[in-house]
Amino acid sequence: MRKTLILGSLLLAGGSTLAVALDKVTTADITQFRGLEDKLWQAWNTRLNPADAAAFYSKNPNNLYFDFAPLKFTGWEEYQRVASKALAGGGHATTHIHDDFTVIKQGDLVVTAFTFDVEFARGEAKPQTLTARETDVWTKEGGKWVIVHQHMSTVVMMEPPASTAGTNK
Repeated sequence: MRKTLILGSLLLAGGSTLAVALDKVTTADITQFRGLEDKLWQAWNTRLNPADAAAFYSKNPNNLYFDFAPLKFTGWEEYQRVASKALAGGGHATTHIHDDFTVIKQGDLVVTAFTFDVEFARGEAKPQTLTARETDVWTKEGGKWVIVHQHMSTVVMMEPPASTAGTNK
């Protein structure tokens, strides 16, 4: 938890005022973490079952995970329990990670950030497609890289209030 707070503070500090130099990110680092993200999404995509992706997440009950809905999970146990109910009935998804994949590294903490397209298909319903963004914070637990924080979101286009519709205000 302390490592996550330190890295979060570093990221919030901004590039020009960063007090600690970040590690140089190598091509091997990018390849490794892009591979982990691809495997993570393959695990989710196959059946939309959180149990399939569980190995990629830390089991610390204090970790925060922000997904599209229902917004926030505290710890993997809650994430898996709630997401299992929300995704009951299965289905599958197809994900395409864009070319903006970024890796930030400081010691044994890594942040990956990227945008992606995902199409969800469930039963006979029309597939739903959205473009989204994701940021994951990874650390090693037991010699294996796992996610200790995840934040996914998408842009929601809101209609203007009826009183301003059709105006230039």
